[in-house]
Amino acid sequence: IHDAPFCRDSGCSPATCECGFFAGDTSQLRRILNPETGHVNPDEVAYIILEPIQGEGGYHVPSAAFMQEVADLCAQHDILLIADEIQSGLGRTGEFWASDGFPIEPDVICAAKGARVGATISSEDVFPGEKSRLSSTWGAGDLVDSMQGALTIDVIREQNLMDNATERGAQAKDALAEADIPNLIDIRGRGLMLAVEFDTKAQRDDVQEAAMKRGLLTLGCGHKTLRLLPPLDVREREIRMAVDLLAEAAESVA
Repeated sequence: IHDAPFCRDSGCSPATCECGFFAGDTSQLRRILNPETGHVNPDEVAYIILEPIQGEGGYHVPSAAFMQEVADLCAQHDILLIADEIQSGLGRTGEFWASDGFPIEPDVICAAKGARVGATISSEDVFPGEKSRLSSTWGAGDLVDSMQGALTIDVIREQNLMDNATERGAQAKDALAEADIPNLIDIRGRGLMLAVEFDTKAQRDDVQEAAMKRGLLTLGCGHKTLRLLPPLDVREREIRMAVDLLAEAAESVA
């Protein structure tokens, strides 16, 4: 297994990149896979795997330049691309898959959580003849769970919940910016896959605890970031309430 830095700036370019993915006139991934000077033979690479939007690592939304470089290298060397959409899939970002919002075309998608089952999705060209019932480290994956997942997809489409995710996500980001929350250094995300980053881990932890006491459930990720994951049918009033509670919690521990 070889790794390369994940983009941490949705607006970066090769010239302005600070995460280390782009360096000089190329990217680390391109340098690794260079047939003449790289240390990995691209003909021996099984796949490239990435989260279209980083989850546990801090909810970072990558730049179009980062994703285009990944897409170009997969095409150049005929490498399969696996998208981990366990957190970002099923309408969470306002697209059915977060991958849909980037210049990539995954060969395999890993889904779970919102799907109610752990599922691997691909064409028969990638997994010929594979047909079985698989268990999952997240859920049982039985027939009832599969029915729940199918009904969930129907509801997302019938009730236009992806449009709601886009609208309520934009509302949340605007409200968070206007709230002027102390010690907050970044607001990021796409749709209702949202996060706020504080200046220190201790501050993040204190805000999380204070928010919980006020009835607002959040979850940490990365080093000093809080995840905000409203349900896809969240209403405008509930977004306002959540932002007010978060601001109040941050003020109390500032």
